[in-house]
Amino acid sequence: MPLRLLIFDLDGTLVDSSEGVVDAVNYSLVQVGASPQSAPAIKRFIGDPLEVMYPHFTDAPFDVLHNHFQERARHSVSQQSIPLDGVDTCVRQLRAEGYAMAVASTKIHAHIDSILKKHDWQDLFDLIVGSDQVSRVKPDPEIFLKVISEMNFHADQSLVIGDTHNDVIAARRIPVQVVAVDSDFGCPNLLEESAPDYRIASLSELPALINQLNGK
Repeated sequence: MPLRLLIFDLDGTLVDSSEGVVDAVNYSLVQVGASPQSAPAIKRFIGDPLEVMYPHFTDAPFDVLHNHFQERARHSVSQQSIPLDGVDTCVRQLRAEGYAMAVASTKIHAHIDSILKKHDWQDLFDLIVGSDQVSRVKPDPEIFLKVISEMNFHADQSLVIGDTHNDVIAARRIPVQVVAVDSDFGCPNLLEESAPDYRIASLSELPALINQLNGK
């Protein structure tokens, strides 16, 4: 069955919003009296839920940290996000070719929406699903299953595109085919061990790969 639905992760796949994330994390740490962390220390957790990251830096209550993070991230994450190489051309080309497209991210819906609007991508995606719209985040497959169900497609018509092992594991649990994009986030060894169906160096390679998979 041909691929018709493309489900994209956000950070490390479409955009680099890491500077805004670092800013928001360190703001939240300082607000609870904890020490700010280096950018590399924080960036290695991008793609994981915040509750996985914070215990490495502080034992302050997660709900307090989360509230401070969201307060700051509302502005810093979208303002400091930049498109990754080849992404703008890629998503516009795939949209023009008639693919249904969605974003499924550990960011909350409002932050995803603000990033898409900043880069004038809001009309390219049919659906946005954030972590605040599911009960379990990646690597649980709930977020991808929600997209597939709400978009009224089958799993074998769908393709997940992400950059971390959490994306791959979540896709595998459905199962649905998954493409891993090389990025600076997450752990390369864990990504390799998760065994994605396909690996590409950048999103600029995606249209050709999809055409190949669809026999074009």
